[in-house]
Amino acid sequence: MKDKIVVFDSGLGGLNIFNALRTKYPNENYIYIADELNLPYGTKSIEFLKKRIKEIIEYFKDSKAIVIACNTASSIYGLLEERYDNVYEIIRLTSIHAANISKNKKIGVIATNLTIELGKYQEYLTNLNTTVYPLKYSELVDIIESKNVLTKEEYSTKLNESLKEKFTYFKNTNIDTLICGCTHFGYVIDYYKKYLGNINYITSDEVVVNYLNEKLDLNKVVNPTTTIYTTGDPMEFKEKMKEYNCLGVVNKIII
Repeated sequence: MKDKIVVFDSGLGGLNIFNALRTKYPNENYIYIADELNLPYGTKSIEFLKKRIKEIIEYFKDSKAIVIACNTASSIYGLLEERYDNVYEIIRLTSIHAANISKNKKIGVIATNLTIELGKYQEYLTNLNTTVYPLKYSELVDIIESKNVLTKEEYSTKLNESLKEKFTYFKNTNIDTLICGCTHFGYVIDYYKKYLGNINYITSDEVVVNYLNEKLDLNKVVNPTTTIYTTGDPMEFKEKMKEYNCLGVVNKIII
């Protein structure tokens, strides 16, 4: 376990970080965990998630690195009494990057309801002297996860109708940067542009890839392995992965 980099999320979202790491540093041993049995995290109670996040971290605590590729889980990690030297959460890193590239210091954040309620993005970004416009958007996770059961037209219509309604929140805010504060949300940036234009869209994958390179000695494994797990149905998750051009054997895990 000590030579493995573990990436976990409640579902598909963290695959963008997982794939970015594998592309940049192919000579590493990787494990991806989709905790689909408890999808989505953004609608669960704080106490449940504190227990769940700790369970997953403890299970993989001897690994080289654990990347919490989920904004809600990252917020919850900040509430745990325990700290682990090999755990990396994404909210602080993403906030710093967004503040650095925003010219007018007006930044929107879309995330699950719980992530917004816990307020970590607002806290970090305010401390970085920016004006923050947070938007609760848990329902977008469900829409993105439904892609494999809808026709292309149905999916596009459902997504556009939802965005048209929700993004009225950003009208007249003059934001020049939008943080995709849920790893699922990076998959549909092209749709956002219809409503918000060509502003800066921030996802966590590039940020995490660069940060881990600073902290770890990467790309040293001669015969690397990749393992994908779900706590839900392996066949269902495999089908979902295909919709995002990610292929591989999916295994069942009980944690």
